[in-house]
Amino acid sequence: MNIRVSVFFLLSALAFPAFAAEGSLKAGAARVDITPLIEELVQPFSTIHDKTYARVLMLDNGLARAAIVMLDVAAIEAGVFADLSRRISQQSGVPLPNILLSASHTHNNFRLDKDGIGIILPGSTKYTARVMAATLQAVKQATDAMQPARAGYAAGKAYLNAARTVWSVAEQRHIVGRDRTGTEPVDRTLGVLKVESTSGELIALLLNYGIEPVMNQFAKSEISGDVVGTAARYIEQRLGDKAVAIFTLGTMANPAYRVEPNERDPQASYKLTDAMATLLGEEALAAASEIQNPATHVQIGGAMKTLQCQGKMTTPFNLPRECSFKPHPTLPACVFKDKDTDPVSLNMWLLKIGDVALVQSDSNIMPAVGDKLKEVSPLANTLIVSLNFGPMRYVIDDASYVLNTYEATASRAKQGCAEQGFIGGALEMLEQLR
Repeated sequence: MNIRVSVFFLLSALAFPAFAAEGSLKAGAARVDITPLIEELVQPFSTIHDKTYARVLMLDNGLARAAIVMLDVAAIEAGVFADLSRRISQQSGVPLPNILLSASHTHNNFRLDKDGIGIILPGSTKYTARVMAATLQAVKQATDAMQPARAGYAAGKAYLNAARTVWSVAEQRHIVGRDRTGTEPVDRTLGVLKVESTSGELIALLLNYGIEPVMNQFAKSEISGDVVGTAARYIEQRLGDKAVAIFTLGTMANPAYRVEPNERDPQASYKLTDAMATLLGEEALAAASEIQNPATHVQIGGAMKTLQCQGKMTTPFNLPRECSFKPHPTLPACVFKDKDTDPVSLNMWLLKIGDVALVQSDSNIMPAVGDKLKEVSPLANTLIVSLNFGPMRYVIDDASYVLNTYEATASRAKQGCAEQGFIGGALEMLEQLR
């Protein structure tokens, strides 16, 4: 770790003293509709298939308070993320390190971007303002609903994802796809934190699973929460809409089953989405039912850090549409070249709730990196929250750089920094919260 990184880590610790305080738990949850209005839609969107939501879980143990906020949007631009985090903190009294704010990364909704500038998917100034207001409304509702509560954790399994890097025999290179060989790392753990009233009435289920919501991407014109939003709504409806399901995304993986573009049948995609959401929902409910003796006294604590790595830009990206190893009339050869760029940052947060650690970053964390963190973490229940596509884009393991996977070519960090920086930063934050 270089001096610049070490100094920033120290300043972060001084600015936000981190500790995990234990006290008697109170909790409240809320869900507010953030579906775009018809008049807000711009290309490629023209219709609405299903609703999207802002979901909030507020936790307070009398000594510390935390907010978990999940939005059914494609991504949250860095400036919007910082602004919304500050507003949540000001309204709720939750310190910034104790706020977990994330996006579901559905490819069938807008990015939150005040300038209306989208990366692949469009942004919208009006929609961003409306979602920010709705999020603060949900925070207030959840805060007002707080009541004495208890919480417990269980882990299920769902075999509905596949590693998104696969070896192509035809191309003789690693490409983006769905690995069906089982040789590439992927995390199939479905983490479930159950929060209920002291009388046993469910308040919220906090879920964590590694799956990229791209099931409905081929129905590009329709707004949809995709498999993540559909799974959350399935659980909520199964519970009579008396509780909120907050679905956070773990390390990166593709859906194991997916309609291909040449099938041109959006309804088939929605059928698959519903089926996968049903299985995820039922596994979450089954895991929650096995939680014994949830705790009424729970530690709550948060920490935040920023890692800086030397930057690079790789061209071309390792995608079939970007380059070819065979002579091609329009594509360049897959000869990958790195260009040094300015340093790139990775923002990290850690929220500890009892014996569960939620390690969040503003970039995509690859399964190999997540697995290594879990192996060395002092907490058995360590969950990764990622997929906001921040400045670093991807945090990959050092070994993947030489394979020139898509993620290695798309990552903005040079080899030798991101993997150890992410793991080391998470361990430092865990130590602060002991």
